[in-house]
Amino acid sequence: MNTGDSILDVVGPLGKPSEIENFGTVVVMGGGVGTAMAYPTAAALKRAGNRVISIVGARNKELVILERELREVSDALMITTDDGTYADKGFVTDKLRQLIENGTRIDLVLAIGPIPMMRAVAEMTRKERIRTVVSLNPIMIDGTGMCGGCRVLVDGKSEFACVDGPEFDGHRVDFSVLVQRNSMYRAAEQKSMQEFQREKLLLDAVPAQERTTCALHGGGR
Repeated sequence: MNTGDSILDVVGPLGKPSEIENFGTVVVMGGGVGTAMAYPTAAALKRAGNRVISIVGARNKELVILERELREVSDALMITTDDGTYADKGFVTDKLRQLIENGTRIDLVLAIGPIPMMRAVAEMTRKERIRTVVSLNPIMIDGTGMCGGCRVLVDGKSEFACVDGPEFDGHRVDFSVLVQRNSMYRAAEQKSMQEFQREKLLLDAVPAQERTTCALHGGGR
């Protein structure tokens, strides 16, 4: 937003707070924009006295975020890119596997990112009996649990990410149902993105001076 802009309403905090205590050695994993949510939790876990090992993954170098900030609150930081344009080529699960195979003691894993990434992490840590927390971000509408849009299946029971989460035991989440529910609006999301891109192209074609005039008068081209 720009200086002078305003926000009509602010609601929050919603849901349950992250569990912050001294667990021992914690591996914090951020995939894509999930890194933005992983960072403050990593900082809080470090302040609580944990040894924090952070693993960040992105599709390419340009999409790696918060590297400096995470390095400041981590005892070790590992970075991967899908295409190998920065740091190590691969996925965050590759680094987690290396830690496990090297005999690193891990008391807790926190994974925040795309559903396939969190699912892969949970499957890996289940075999090793490492406690794993995932932060779920299904589609949310009202943030109060009334709409049911963010319903997730945990141990066969329906819970709501906005009030019961967003963090859940990764070994109890039914990721198959989560994937299915998150794909329900895929067609609508694609249509909305296409309309947004089309409008942006039209707007970019308008000279800056005319764009301002159109905005002031509520018109368009």
